[in-house]
Amino acid sequence: MEKIKVLQITQSVGGVETYLRQMLQNIDRNRFEVIIVSCEPSLKQYCEEANVKYYEVKMSRGFNPFRDFTSVLGIRRIIKKERPALVHLHSSKAGFVGRIAAKTASCKSLFTPHGGSYLQFTGLKRMIFFFLELIGKRFTYKLLCISWTEAERFSHEVGIKRERIYVIPNSIFIPAERVEVPDKLGKLEGEIKIGTIGRITYQKNPLLLADIAYDVISKDPRVHFHFLGAGFHDHLRKELEEKIAEYKIGSNFHLIEKGDAAMALNLLRQIDMFILPSRYEGLSYALLEAMYEEVPCIVSKVDGNNDVISNRENGFSCLIREQYAGVIETLINDKALAKDIGAKGKQYVIEKHKIDKNIKMLEEIYTSL
Repeated sequence: MEKIKVLQITQSVGGVETYLRQMLQNIDRNRFEVIIVSCEPSLKQYCEEANVKYYEVKMSRGFNPFRDFTSVLGIRRIIKKERPALVHLHSSKAGFVGRIAAKTASCKSLFTPHGGSYLQFTGLKRMIFFFLELIGKRFTYKLLCISWTEAERFSHEVGIKRERIYVIPNSIFIPAERVEVPDKLGKLEGEIKIGTIGRITYQKNPLLLADIAYDVISKDPRVHFHFLGAGFHDHLRKELEEKIAEYKIGSNFHLIEKGDAAMALNLLRQIDMFILPSRYEGLSYALLEAMYEEVPCIVSKVDGNNDVISNRENGFSCLIREQYAGVIETLINDKALAKDIGAKGKQYVIEKHKIDKNIKMLEEIYTSL
């Protein structure tokens, strides 16, 4: 039987790269031929190791009409050459130029936003990127969202009809036995350790994290905060370091350079709590992995997080700075509650976010389209 050829296009890393790696590792390669189009070196290296065909197309991160036009032409040439059954587009920029390229090349497209691009801006920039999303809507064949709240946002705000939207929540590999990985991190400082994983960007709200850390450390100097993911697209690193210095919490707030999956697991297996004060999410892999490791999670009440966390049942949802500090204090003083929340978080992930179940749903969508 001839394989179904699917072109995967992205210019983002982080959660998008994790999504693509998970997909490549679990999809039935006897039925599907997957080709990656990107401009990220880490994805290129992974494709070489996984024996996956890779094309490089330069894509700008911001709005750049000339570069965007050349990106459309580059992607269109690849579509014409490979003649895939479907183009699956990931993130805002690849989604925008890729949908135009697919439509003009008479190829069906499936767009996964991984969080709306316009959500990362305020004011005029937000209006511009929202307008671009409205333009992109005209070239959208189908939308595949990674959380139900993301689907609702694109239905109500962007105006994509609900019948054109699929939802498959982000999922992780659930091993039969505990996975052992090499120690690439070493022992974390602090008697009580609170950690997060992400880039130092507007989305992850690092300045609020510094505020929360100050409130907590001022009351309890045993607490140390650990931020894994520095050194890669850290748009707010200077501002974060200035705030840490202003608060005089540098000895208790640790920025750790971005590492691999083993390093992330090293962190999750040492920390007492996981915190994610994001301004918006698609659906965080780091959150799912922390829950699976039975770490009690404290998150912002935003898209993606709301799909996963039921407040005070399998984690904690917060709206303001004082709530985060209050929850942390509660968990420090109530070890039994922390353990119970962690156990319920793990059970939830096993039941709802198992990759071998959800990859079948993705294969069914690819086949139907």
